[in-house]
Amino acid sequence: MTNMRYVLSMTLGLLAAAPMSATAAPKKDVCVVAPTGGGSFNTFIIRDVQPLSEGEAITLNGLFFTGAQRVAPFHGSAVMAMDGTVRIGLFVHSTADSLNDFTVSGVTDTQFVGTWKYDNDGDFKPNGTLEMEIRDCADITIP
Repeated sequence: MTNMRYVLSMTLGLLAAAPMSATAAPKKDVCVVAPTGGGSFNTFIIRDVQPLSEGEAITLNGLFFTGAQRVAPFHGSAVMAMDGTVRIGLFVHSTADSLNDFTVSGVTDTQFVGTWKYDNDGDFKPNGTLEMEIRDCADITIP
């Protein structure tokens, strides 16, 4: 009898969990670029972006490069406010092959399009802005 209860509870648990996993939205890559700003063509490829909903935060990571074609990793997060706007913050680890690491933050839409402010001297104050546009990731060649 104990085994029967165990099997029944396991079966019910699996049946209850199945619809949730079937409806989970897929993660996707999002590519945004700033043709001007910061002295170069800036490209951010954000990998495996989870869907956002109001009041939720997600982790962001991916790769960054400029016209100089030096790839750097980044990590950060995004949160959606109750009005549907998205706030992002990223730390770009570019000193491996460049002059300095830097941070970016901004208020965007759900595709991370909007004005990003960057701090490239470490004083926690913006040094400039990047006007980000969406691009098809298939059209971007990673150096």
